[in-house]
Amino acid sequence: MRTTLYYFTGTGNSLACARAIAQGLGEADLVPIAALRGQARVGVPTERIGIACPVYFYSLPLLVREFIPRLELSGVKYAFLVATMGGLPGLAVEHGEDLFRKAGGELHAGFAVRMFANYIAEYNVRGARSVQAMQKRMERRAAEIVRIVQAGRRHLEKGGPLDRLLGRAMFRLVGQKFLREARTRDRLFTVDPSCVHCGTCAYVCPVENIRMVDKSPQWLGHCEQCLACIHFCPVAAIQIRGKQTRMRGRYHHPDVRPDDIAGQRLAPGPS
Repeated sequence: MRTTLYYFTGTGNSLACARAIAQGLGEADLVPIAALRGQARVGVPTERIGIACPVYFYSLPLLVREFIPRLELSGVKYAFLVATMGGLPGLAVEHGEDLFRKAGGELHAGFAVRMFANYIAEYNVRGARSVQAMQKRMERRAAEIVRIVQAGRRHLEKGGPLDRLLGRAMFRLVGQKFLREARTRDRLFTVDPSCVHCGTCAYVCPVENIRMVDKSPQWLGHCEQCLACIHFCPVAAIQIRGKQTRMRGRYHHPDVRPDDIAGQRLAPGPS
């Protein structure tokens, strides 16, 4: 069965995971969600679909939350969600299940895959040894996901009762506020004098939220909080006001290039 695997990524973790799953499944087409954000309805060309994206504040990114209900699912026989995370999965799979139901379909499988924590607004990133461990762990999980998907099994990783209770509490406490404010939180981004005016930040933004004005980046208020601009800046010149980000490392998946992140703006051609 051919698979359409939709993805959204900021630092490359979800794309790397999607690639590994697509390779394991065989006949699979990777389609960037950001390229479809202007479509009122999204036709699905295959009977099996997947979505790979990060967990943001105990839920799914706004872009993904808005995308799933626009899917035309009448011909879909099997749907799965892969939520990559650096911390806790929260309600990502549960919310995915609700969104598929809202679209008139069903989520048959949902997976939480631990990757590399990189939300430097809240914490520092770890070292190269942790990246290597992450890669091996991700490859094992991708192989497991492939087996479950190929078998057409129902498999929803929503955690136990205590996990769900904690997820709901944290989502009410911080997640809902994040979703309300995410797109205008770019007002907190600042640029150091070390900026070399290369335009990489504008180039990698998957939703075209940055333009260069007098050779410096200007954010436009429709941010997804993926932090691609921060992590791909070659001189770490972009900071978050009120956070100690100058003292924190930067990260993107070692197998993902700026061209891969920027390429999310472009719809794939016919296969």
